[in-house]
Amino acid sequence: MFNNIISAMSWNNATRKCMLCVGVTLGVIGCGGTVGVFNPAFVNSVSGDVFPVTPGPSAEFVLVRVVNETGQISTFDVTVEQEVVELDDDGNILLDANGDPLTRIEVIRRRLLTAPDAPANESGILFDCSTSPIARVGLGENLLPTDAAIFVGGEGVAGSPGFGVTASNLNPLSRDAGNFECGDTVIFQAFQSLGVPGGVGLASFVINSDQAPGAYSGPDTFANFQGIQESQVREEEP
Repeated sequence: MFNNIISAMSWNNATRKCMLCVGVTLGVIGCGGTVGVFNPAFVNSVSGDVFPVTPGPSAEFVLVRVVNETGQISTFDVTVEQEVVELDDDGNILLDANGDPLTRIEVIRRRLLTAPDAPANESGILFDCSTSPIARVGLGENLLPTDAAIFVGGEGVAGSPGFGVTASNLNPLSRDAGNFECGDTVIFQAFQSLGVPGGVGLASFVINSDQAPGAYSGPDTFANFQGIQESQVREEEP
């Protein structure tokens, strides 16, 4: 089920405005703390047709993947809360009365569109955690049980969203609770289920960063992402 790193990407206006292309096979986008793949053919491999399933222990992002097993067009409402350090007008870190950095929670929301059939029934996105730790990740606009976690049977992001299935049976994952850490892969799955509202059940899984294979015969996708991130930072430095 999880052999492809990322099968599709959700596109929004912000994404379209800041696309970087490397070679002819890899496309990387970086906006608002996120990086994503839009070419499903660009994946690592080792002998035996094994693919990496996590960014890895040295990676500075969390991979969030969604898997649609509802048999219908479905849009996942992925929400991440990041702990961002407060800065003054000169870019200096603001401190509280105890001398600790002041922080605020910044919410990043992305809708990932999936189709009924593989491989388009999976999608994914990378969230940067190099400078701002990810505090929580889940489904629903405000990570509340009453939020619509996934919209099923619609016409896609630009059309009718479909029937909203609430996140009542799916709690957000928390870094402080030890549910995940930087370098891990978080997977949200929607599947057909009798006796629940809308006939759709939801589940979440976490694959630890150290479960990725250590050597690849092809290009190292996640290492390429890391290098691009670092080069962008160097270009932005005075």
